Amino acid sequence: MQRIIVPVDFSDTSAAAVRFGTYLAETMNLDLNIVHVFDTMLSTSQTISNRVRELEKERIGKQLTDFARRNVEPVLSTFQGRLDLLPNVKTAALEGAAAQTILWESTKEDVALIVMGGVGAGAGLHPPGIFGGVARTLALRSGCPLILIPKEYGYPQVERLAIAFDGVDDIRRMAAFSRRVIKALHPEVHFVHVREQDHLTEARRDDEFLDLACGANFPSYTYKFDALPHGKVTEELLAYTERERINLLVLGGERRSFFERLFEAGHLAPLVKRCTVPMLIIPFDR
Repeated sequence: MQRIIVPVDFSDTSAAAVRFGTYLAETMNLDLNIVHVFDTMLSTSQTISNRVRELEKERIGKQLTDFARRNVEPVLSTFQGRLDLLPNVKTAALEGAAAQTILWESTKEDVALIVMGGVGAGAGLHPPGIFGGVARTLALRSGCPLILIPKEYGYPQVERLAIAFDGVDDIRRMAAFSRRVIKALHPEVHFVHVREQDHLTEARRDDEFLDLACGANFPSYTYKFDALPHGKVTEELLAYTERERINLLVLGGERRSFFERLFEAGHLAPLVKRCTVPMLIIPFDR
C-alpha cells in the first residue's frame, strides 16, 4: 500500500497540511504517515545521553499523536459510511536533520506523495525558519510528488486544478500522477501556459498541445486551455490562480525549461510565499 507523508512542526500550517493529506489519503486510497523530525543537536550544545534522547522522542511522539488526532478526525468524519475505505494513519517522531531526513523518505518506493507547509509557513522551531529551507530543498530535489501548503490555508477543497507547462513534454512527464489526482478529486481541469515573445514557437506549441490532447495518455478528457500573455512567469501565475479561483496549481519539477524559468534564484520564495493555493510539484524522471 502506498502512503502519503506529512512532515509537521506543530504550526497552524502543519495542521492544514495534515487535513489536506488526510483528504487526499482518503480520496486516493493511500495510507497516511504524519511525522515530526527533531534534532537534539540544534537545541543544545551539550552531549545528550541516550536516555535523554529517548525521553525527548517519547515526549514528541505523544505531542504528535495528539496533534494528528485533532486534525485527522474532523476530515475522516466527513466520510461516514465509507469506513472500509478510510486510510491507515500512523505517526512517527524521527531524529535527524529535517531536509535530509524528509528527502530520504521521499525516495522510498512506497511513498506516493509528501504534503507539507511551504516557505514562511512554519512555526519557526529548531531553529527559526527551518521549514522554509526544507520546502525549498524538497521543491528542487524531492524523489516523489510534493504539495506545499500556503500559510493560513483553510479546509481542503480542490474544485479547480491548473497544470502549468512550458512544452508538451512537461505534460507527458506529469501525466501519470496528475491523471491519478484528477481521477480521485474530479476537479475542473485547466492547462495554463505563459507565452514567450516568439510567435512562431508559440504557434508550434499550440499545435503540439492539441495533438497531445487528442491522444489516449492525456491527463484529462475535459479541460480548459488558458494561454497567458508574455511576462514574468511568477507574476502571471499568481494573478491567474486568484483570477480563476484555482484550488491546486500543478508544476513539473525539472531544473531546465519552464521549471528553470520559474524556480531560478529569486522566483521560488516569492511564488511559494505569495501563492494562496497549494502547489503540487511533480518531479520528472531523472
